[in-house]
Amino acid sequence: MLRIDDSHQGIRLIGLDRAAKRNAIGVEMTLALEACLMQLRHRADLYAVVFHGIGGHFSAGMDLKDFFDSSSRNPDELQRARNATEHWRCHLLRELPQRVFTAIEGYCLGGALPILQASDAVIAHDQAKLGMPEINFGFVPGGQIVKSVGLMASNRALSYLALTGKLIDAEQALRWGLVSKVVAQDPLPMALELAGQWARQASLTQAQ
Repeated sequence: MLRIDDSHQGIRLIGLDRAAKRNAIGVEMTLALEACLMQLRHRADLYAVVFHGIGGHFSAGMDLKDFFDSSSRNPDELQRARNATEHWRCHLLRELPQRVFTAIEGYCLGGALPILQASDAVIAHDQAKLGMPEINFGFVPGGQIVKSVGLMASNRALSYLALTGKLIDAEQALRWGLVSKVVAQDPLPMALELAGQWARQASLTQAQ
């Protein structure tokens, strides 16, 4: 569910790896994210974290069927995952000692948006699509997702995304403050470059 890479000095890459579901964040990925972020709190040798998606999309957001269809899951397991969602979005991600960088391409929707809000820089491919389509599936966006978008964009932008369920392109996301820069190529190398610059500076400061 996650592809972890510590091969870049001072940096951890976290790849959302559920390509068949456009990296929708289901129960297993949620628990993996919580465990990964909890472990990162104790890694003094890591100065930056880079999030990215595997397979052409960042994330289609929260897997609503996985979380709300209790027919195939134990209710206690579902509640554990719902608690973990709140934990990693609202606390662990925001309180990381490392700087956070994110590279997005393809879809970046709904439940993935809190990662952008917690990021120091977001590099987006020019064909990326962002939005909160929950209303199209009978759910009114709320909670941490709405709060995160509200902290990045204006109230009018938030209302448009939440009430229409329409997706916006990367250039519109840039104008609304959801991303930092739009590029015509794979956004991951630039996100890695920024993370590397920070990691080198942070390691030098720590050594002094």
